[in-house]
Amino acid sequence: MKLTSALILSLLYSVSVLAQSRQRDGEVGVNLGFSNFLGDLGGSPLEGRPFWFDIDAPVTRPAIGLVYRQEIIPHWSIRANFYYSVVRGSDELTENESRSQRNLSFRSPIYELSAFIEYDLFRFVGNDKKPWTPFIYAGIGTFWFNPQAFYNGEWIELQPLGTEGQGLPQYPDRQPYSLNAMCFPIGGGVKYTTKNNWVFGLETACRLTTTDYIDDVSTDYPNAAFLQEFYDPEKAALIIALSDRSVAGDKVLSGAESQRGNPGYNDAYFMGGLFTITYHFERTKRPKPGSCYF
Repeated sequence: MKLTSALILSLLYSVSVLAQSRQRDGEVGVNLGFSNFLGDLGGSPLEGRPFWFDIDAPVTRPAIGLVYRQEIIPHWSIRANFYYSVVRGSDELTENESRSQRNLSFRSPIYELSAFIEYDLFRFVGNDKKPWTPFIYAGIGTFWFNPQAFYNGEWIELQPLGTEGQGLPQYPDRQPYSLNAMCFPIGGGVKYTTKNNWVFGLETACRLTTTDYIDDVSTDYPNAAFLQEFYDPEKAALIIALSDRSVAGDKVLSGAESQRGNPGYNDAYFMGGLFTITYHFERTKRPKPGSCYF
């Protein structure tokens, strides 16, 4: 994953180099919007489903970002982005009985660096005749996360604990997961430019990822006896308490090594309703309306 992050950073650096060498129009600005999480926790009353069909509106949180957009040729641009948000999920919010009984919840910061290829459906010339355009984009990025659970009045980092038995000799196939993963943004929106070079946009995108552990939930419950054998009593008790919270309230106790999550789907997150404000730097003289550009 370190190699992947290095490749993403190299790609972002290439964007900046290309921006200087092409001497075409560029934009720099900010994004303001919201984020939402799609993973093993919470969700709709039905069984887990991909994309927005399983989203919980109550866990929507603010998101902010920085963006640099560089035109390559008419209609086509490349973008470098930084996004920050905190995603959350909670089984208390779902009407799905099995998830509700599981009773897990989490939060995690998201720090994303990404690069997009963006296509404008209209030639975005920024004059009175064509001051706006819909656009679509796809890209690749790397992001950092750190799932935490609220327990006894404080937020506890979950990855070091190994709540699914990661690191135990009894589970050689369950290794500690990385807090860095790749993402693949796919989205679109619409943007409008003013005569004084300010560009206003609205966009949304889904981020598919290469990890199933943004929420610290993926496979099965560990055997409590194995935890007590491997760790000191205090740490073992903490891991057991945060791994299986189904005993809280009127919940049902989950059996050792029974299913805790669904490893068949990786986690995803959304950055939606992103209101973008950028300033447009004109480095080349634009073609007049009616020229060969369209």
